[in-house]
Amino acid sequence: MAKKRKTRNQRHPQRDATDAHVHDIVESTLRLQSVMVDLLRSADPLNEVDGRIKDALSTLTNEISGHRPERVIELVRMACLPWRMGPLVKSVPQSGVAVAELLALLALATCIGDSDGSAADEVPNSLYVAADEWAQAAAALVDLLIARQFIVSRESEPAPMSQVAFATRMREVWLRNSSYPDMVRKTMFALFGQDDAGRTLQENLGFGARDADRVLSALHDLQVERMNARTEHSMGRLAELTADVVPDRTAFQIALNTCWQPTADLVAVAAADVAAALDMSVKLVESVLDEFAIAIEEATARDLTEAFVEGRNPLRTHPVVKTTRGEYMLVHDALSLPAIREHLESVLKSTPVWERYQKWRGDLAESLTRAAFEQVLPGADVYASFDYFVPANEAERDGEPMGYTKRVEGDLLLVLDDVAVIVEVKSNAMSATSRTGTESILRRDLTAIITKAAAQAARVEERIDRDGGVRLHKTGWLDLAHIREVHTVAVSLEDLPGVATAAGDLIAAGLLSPTRVPWTVSLHDLQVIADLADRPAEFLLYLRRRTSPLMPLKFRATDELDLFLYFFEAGLFVEPDPRAASGRLPYLSTPKPSDIRRYEQQKFTIISSRTDALDEWHSRDLPGGNPDAPKPAMRNAALAPLVDELRTRKDYAWLSTGATLLSANAATQDQMSRVPGQLRHAVVDAGNERSRTIALGTDQREGWLVVWATRAAGSDPELSRASLRKYLQAKKYQLGLHRGTAFVYDQATANLADVIFDDRLPIPSPEMDAEVQKLRSIEASRAPLPPHVKGVQALHPKKKR
Repeated sequence: MAKKRKTRNQRHPQRDATDAHVHDIVESTLRLQSVMVDLLRSADPLNEVDGRIKDALSTLTNEISGHRPERVIELVRMACLPWRMGPLVKSVPQSGVAVAELLALLALATCIGDSDGSAADEVPNSLYVAADEWAQAAAALVDLLIARQFIVSRESEPAPMSQVAFATRMREVWLRNSSYPDMVRKTMFALFGQDDAGRTLQENLGFGARDADRVLSALHDLQVERMNARTEHSMGRLAELTADVVPDRTAFQIALNTCWQPTADLVAVAAADVAAALDMSVKLVESVLDEFAIAIEEATARDLTEAFVEGRNPLRTHPVVKTTRGEYMLVHDALSLPAIREHLESVLKSTPVWERYQKWRGDLAESLTRAAFEQVLPGADVYASFDYFVPANEAERDGEPMGYTKRVEGDLLLVLDDVAVIVEVKSNAMSATSRTGTESILRRDLTAIITKAAAQAARVEERIDRDGGVRLHKTGWLDLAHIREVHTVAVSLEDLPGVATAAGDLIAAGLLSPTRVPWTVSLHDLQVIADLADRPAEFLLYLRRRTSPLMPLKFRATDELDLFLYFFEAGLFVEPDPRAASGRLPYLSTPKPSDIRRYEQQKFTIISSRTDALDEWHSRDLPGGNPDAPKPAMRNAALAPLVDELRTRKDYAWLSTGATLLSANAATQDQMSRVPGQLRHAVVDAGNERSRTIALGTDQREGWLVVWATRAAGSDPELSRASLRKYLQAKKYQLGLHRGTAFVYDQATANLADVIFDDRLPIPSPEMDAEVQKLRSIEASRAPLPPHVKGVQALHPKKKR
């Protein structure tokens, strides 16, 4: 499928009442809430819900059981999956894919009909309408089963892992293809392209990943082609019959029913037809299709339904339906790629090459992660798969780094001027049991994927913070004393939507430390974000916002890309508590009641899907894509031209400075973009130089001093630079800030002539105290903030240097 199929959480419904994704989530949430309220009115809610489940399941299976299963599945495909027929568009809820799967399972377990049906005898559109009713009944049945889980959980104390387990289980029920299929396919081919793995699969199965993908893709394409052919033939026949003076009513009915409720003999595909389409042997095609064909065996409808809602879906690894005629069909194609990888890896696990494949999988994940970070942080010094030393005991911890004796490994360290990004990559796969939300196994797998990566990244960060560097094996001391900003990232080859984005739940479950929370992201989402971020400064700002401890308190999303696109759209900014911030930096005055009210009125925002435009842009070069689809971009970036110029100039700290400039809100960026022109026009004496100073941020380490200055024609550049550097350092010292940048513009040409960065820490000294005495006091220079400027203090702009 060209677009991702996924369930999106509700965001604030007042924001955009026309958002189809919000509408779907609001409707399903309200529906489930109504079911719960109704059930809890009963004296025995558990008995009541069990009775309703039994009745609903009996009614639904009785409705479908008289048909052949493949016919039910085709009718369900038409009812639950989106399609377009000329001007007609079938829109379905995001849950349609999951509902189609459940109905397919029920059809395979309960349908006993042996008739194909009759286009001549059936009431036109009767089964097409009935299929929509089946879909609604199946969705209601799922609501009852989820409600039952809630009722059962009320009888026990919630465990720390409960929320993570529930989110994992619901993801397995509702979410399909959280990554773009073309990206998943490319990674999968690289995984199984390893020589030992490919050879072993051929020996054990007779085919590899590429063969499996070609066959399942061709089966899907043939199903779509046959549906389109039936539709075109029926529409053409209806047009002919309508033109007749006396239409043949029987022929009219056959044409109508063939289109909207095809008989069972028209919906499945023979292996020979797939083989012909691919110019492949029938034996090979049958080998693939039979390997991925589902077997229901003796499972009852109740067993299948309960298992489905618990995240145990047999279609996940066996998405092919084989009819009693020996023909084949897919419920849909969204499960094909995950099924191929999971099933082929299960085959390799029982062979001697498994350990070598795991090593290859890890190396590939690290290589692809490195490429993504080098793309988004161009020019960074990169240390990959590096060994370094840490203290082996408390005695060594109190000593010098050269005395450390415990050698450990790091995956990736990128250093760009004053910024360090530490990356740990995990290629571990989630087990089938984890996907059901079984807490002990889920904790084990998430610990291996997330907790371990976070701890390993934090270990490097600790050495930078405490030692000012890292002692590398063989190459020696890596001096990082100049680093002022460190970010840690945990990259997973496994997609973890709904889990990786829920830092608060991971902290509550003890899987992450609240003091060191990395950005946890899947490899495929990282690759998309690297493609989207045109400016490295955008990416760094996202890292800052995404890993802020305040972010989980205000924002929640199932999909990492929704968070990133919301960042592009609205900043992903959390208003800090002004009462706490006022004591951190001397230039922040006592908060006003309006500041406190604005902070307290922030609402928790559940971010729904924002990827429609991204889907279109990503698919621009794929078959059927729109080559002119616009690329999503950051809004409200008036300082983007300056940020781009800094990147071109490559002045020291261009990356961190650019991210800081983009961190200001739209009004402040617009204000700052006009400062150079205002300073030039304010100069009446050609030999006079002026400056304006602005402090950004509410935290000492993250705060920033920005100085805008002019340089008069004929002035000595070195003397002017020395003077400005001294002022920058003194002002930073006065305000307690760690970093600052001065932009110097030529008065005559208006060009950016110089950029001065200072990151000397504000350590008390008599010399600096004396310099501060020459400056205006904080109280005298403090200016009122413009409305809604977050964490920004404009200092008096008219004072000469």
